[in-house]
Formats: sequence, C-alpha cells, structure tokens
Amino acid sequence: MTDRFPLSVDTVVLDIDGTLLDSNYHHTVAWVRAFARFGHDVPAWRIHRQIGKGGDRLVAAAAGQEVEDADGDAVRDAWEEEFDAIMDQTTLLPRARDLLVALDERGFSVVLASSAIPRHAKHATELLAADDLVDAATTAEDAEETKPDPELLDAAIAKVGGRRAVVVGDSVWDVEAANARDLPTLGVLSGGFSRQELEAAGAVAVVEDVAELVERLDELIRPVG
Repeated sequence: MTDRFPLSVDTVVLDIDGTLLDSNYHHTVAWVRAFARFGHDVPAWRIHRQIGKGGDRLVAAAAGQEVEDADGDAVRDAWEEEFDAIMDQTTLLPRARDLLVALDERGFSVVLASSAIPRHAKHATELLAADDLVDAATTAEDAEETKPDPELLDAAIAKVGGRRAVVVGDSVWDVEAANARDLPTLGVLSGGFSRQELEAAGAVAVVEDVAELVERLDELIRPVG
C-alpha cells in the first residue's frame, strides 16, 4: 500500500455481477447453453473471459464475428431465457450488504452500476434490500454503449452529481471503462479474473472480495473533506 491511500472520493460506483452478486458462472452457463441451441460449441472458459462485457460485444468476442453475423441476436435472446431459468440460484457474495451499510455510514454517495436488463438488476437489488442504502442505480437502459465503454459510468456518476468517484468491480472490462474516465478502480477477485489481470488492466488495488473490502475500507477510501 502506498501513500496514495486512502483515496479521497465522494462517490462509490459498485458493479453488481461478480462483485456483489455471485453470478458470473451462472451467466457463463447460460451463454454456453444459448450458443449450443444454435449449434455453436463454445467452451465455457472462453465465454468466462468475456463476462462483464455487454452481450452485444460478447458473442463476437467469445465465438467470432461469423457467429455474431449469423446468430448474434438469436443467441442473446436465448441467453436471456437461459439466465432467467437459473437467476434465482444466484446469491449475494459474503458481506455485500455490509459494504453498502459501511459506505452509507461514512457518507459516500453510492451507485449500483449494473448494465443488466432491468429485471435481472431488480433481482440483485431485491436481494441486497438496498433502497435505503444507495443513492442511485443503473441498468442497461441507461446507456447505449456497453462495457468496456465508459458510458454507463458517466450515467451512474451523473445521477448523484459525483465529482470524485471510485469504481469497485471484478472484471478487466470494469477497469478499462474506469480508465477511460481516469477513475481509480478497486478490483475484487470474486468474478474469476486474477489479481495479475486486474492489476495489469490498471486497478489501483485488488482485494479478494467485498468482505475484505469492508475490513479494509478506511485504509482504501475516505470521504472528500
């Protein structure tokens, strides 16, 4: 840890899938099944490397442009159906709600920055019981461009009038989006990306999960002023 910590911020932008919600592997399975419906045998590991990107980018990234051109929209529709079928199996990661409580107690503005479709995002927010602990939330409807484009971060921060924000996320795509706006990212390992990958992408610190972040919160961030 260097003397740059704790970061002085007014806004904390929290990714949901893989950060607060244990869902990345459910998404991976849903994509595997969706591709298979159309005869595309795409290995789960290859799909997992792309989780965190928007579905409009994931098909080509995981399976190639030919698959996108031939079946992209149909695969995305199938993924939605497949994930709907297993969404209730996803659970909060340890101390996810404790993190929201800790941030609220310290006076940060907190935004749940999900790029999920609204009903998927609703599932996570209901599990978090977060209405009284967060200041705003986003869904896929808040941005035309998907991660790693930073548009969703712009929308999230604008909702609370944030001036100095930090992003908490699990994927290199979260880090890349934050980098595009010169925002620091605190990475978590709970989505399946490695410490080395997150650090190489530019995360300023990496913790195992939000449970560790709760324990080290005052070491890593403090309210502006």
